[in-house]
Amino acid sequence: MACVVTFHHRISQDRLIAAMEPQTSDAFHRLVESALSETAEAAIGSRDVEIELTLCGDEEMTHLNFDHMGERGPTDVLAFPLHEWSVDMGHSHLADEDAGTPPGGLLLGDVVIDVDQAVRQAVDGGWSPAQEIALLAVHGVLHLVGYDHVEIEDEAAMRAIERKVLAQLHKRHADVGWRPGSLFDRPANTVSAGA
Repeated sequence: MACVVTFHHRISQDRLIAAMEPQTSDAFHRLVESALSETAEAAIGSRDVEIELTLCGDEEMTHLNFDHMGERGPTDVLAFPLHEWSVDMGHSHLADEDAGTPPGGLLLGDVVIDVDQAVRQAVDGGWSPAQEIALLAVHGVLHLVGYDHVEIEDEAAMRAIERKVLAQLHKRHADVGWRPGSLFDRPANTVSAGA
């Protein structure tokens, strides 16, 4: 079974179209769906998952970041997992209490991406907003399945999966001219605190 992605666009159509350029809407959605599917496969060994992806703006993200993380201002990506996960030797597994999930696609949770912040980060990085959103989607799904970057070892495991997924995306979407690396490859390791 394939990864099922439900998109929620909570920004104006004009802002969303600007973030997708130069891709068409269909190409943008395929890129992001591929990013989510590849991440699920790399992190938990299955594409048989469902993911909610919400694209919002600074105002909504500022509220979410304060309400859920206690941080002021917007952040680039937040993840709201529905299950407890444990990460062992670079692979994520459902925690015992969630191990008996029903058959069919496992709903992992919601990844929320601030499109305004993604556009700013894309400009800083020198790549397209669509590529930045795909990268943030990868990062968000890793948070959904238990990966974190608080400790150095955890960051290394998360970085390795991001790079693996990004290499796959580069192969599958060569037409995009893929440029971004792992979020951890940014100057001064500027991963947003709320991510």
